[in-house]
Amino acid sequence: MRSSKILLVTAFLLSAAATAAGAQQVRQSVHAGQEIEPSVTTAYGEPKTSAEVHADLALWKRAGLDKFWRHRGGPDTFRPEYKAAYAEYVRLRWGSEYQQEVQRQSAK
Repeated sequence: MRSSKILLVTAFLLSAAATAAGAQQVRQSVHAGQEIEPSVTTAYGEPKTSAEVHADLALWKRAGLDKFWRHRGGPDTFRPEYKAAYAEYVRLRWGSEYQQEVQRQSAK
């Protein structure tokens, strides 16, 4: 039991160190006015505008996924209701609804 806790803490610390190192590389590049290396942007995903983030959240709520996050443990992702809501979110997110919502959020 004790060794599994040590392994868990070690894994967490290594992950945190790797994340901090990547963030530091991005900060240094930005402050130096340099282009950010493609490997760094790939690791963190493409940058999103505020409108894109808000649109994604609106579609997540429209699909009903917010209702599954009301308790401490998080959602039961194996429940058919959750799977149906997630499928609806994916449909909305990759359909024309996403661009429409981005435009709506940009107009705010």
